[in-house]
Amino acid sequence: MFKYGFIFNAKKLFLRIVRALKFWVDGLFLQKNIQTKVGKNKAMNFAGRNWYYSYRELFSIGTEKKFNKASNDIASRYALLTKSWNEDLNSQWTSRTYLSTKMILNATVLLKQREFAQESNLRVVVPYLEYYAVLSLLRGVVFMLPDKDWEDGKLIEISHAKAISLTCDWIAKFDQEKAKEVKSFCNQLKAQRELISYKAPASGDANLGFDYDIEYFATLLAEVAQFNSELLESSVKKNTSKDDHVLLNKHAEQVCNIEIEGFEFHDGEDSHRMDYVRRKQPHPLNLELFMTEGQVEDFIGAWDADDYEEGSEEQMFYSGSPSSWQDIFDVP
Repeated sequence: MFKYGFIFNAKKLFLRIVRALKFWVDGLFLQKNIQTKVGKNKAMNFAGRNWYYSYRELFSIGTEKKFNKASNDIASRYALLTKSWNEDLNSQWTSRTYLSTKMILNATVLLKQREFAQESNLRVVVPYLEYYAVLSLLRGVVFMLPDKDWEDGKLIEISHAKAISLTCDWIAKFDQEKAKEVKSFCNQLKAQRELISYKAPASGDANLGFDYDIEYFATLLAEVAQFNSELLESSVKKNTSKDDHVLLNKHAEQVCNIEIEGFEFHDGEDSHRMDYVRRKQPHPLNLELFMTEGQVEDFIGAWDADDYEEGSEEQMFYSGSPSSWQDIFDVP
């Protein structure tokens, strides 16, 4: 057992070193551009509040007056939670925050894999990658909704239709027309995925529409989740006691273990990350701040190829260069 675990960790370390070396020069040349794009620690002042995150798309969909009203309303909903905060609520919302960060990372992986598929003429998988990338982000938003109950972990299994409906209803707080646009976009991706799955079109993807900017919508959805998380963090800091800042085993286990159709799955990496959260950060923060560089690199790097032939090193990194991991969200 130890032998195989050692081999696995050695391969993981080797891949990390190779990835770092491969993109070292790329990072040197792009560092200035990345810093400009990511805008880390460049707090924004908008709608009467200071924001930790440098929003690219969200604040352009509605007026400052609407965002002021919406943020005050959302903050009051979080206050209803945090003013009656306890260990159970803290543990639940810390777990939900972690899950939301994973949804953003999962969407990042799927969209980078989409690029690889397009470049490799694997067009049949593109509708799936697009739809599930957006679905991940919808779920990331839902995990941060103050009015949505955890339901003893059943929220993790929320249906596709419900995730679309809840998220679009939430976006309507900022702008109703944008909410309709997002819903139409999500339904289009869903329809295109189902066309491939159920109709097996003889014309391939000729009837699919690609006249949309998926990166824009993905960025917008990630920022909605980030927006909510900033208001939650502020409320937690204002109203809660450090004595309640604990992560309970029952919530950690709900994150790390899942049963689907009678099959049980345990994620050792989730277990490792939740243990880190328990020791280092056992309360909700905004999503960008909650993420760590190690989490980002390990999550995205988990999809790199383990084995490759000499001369095919480029194909090891299906999830792209670290300099492109911030396409939809400013990951660390």
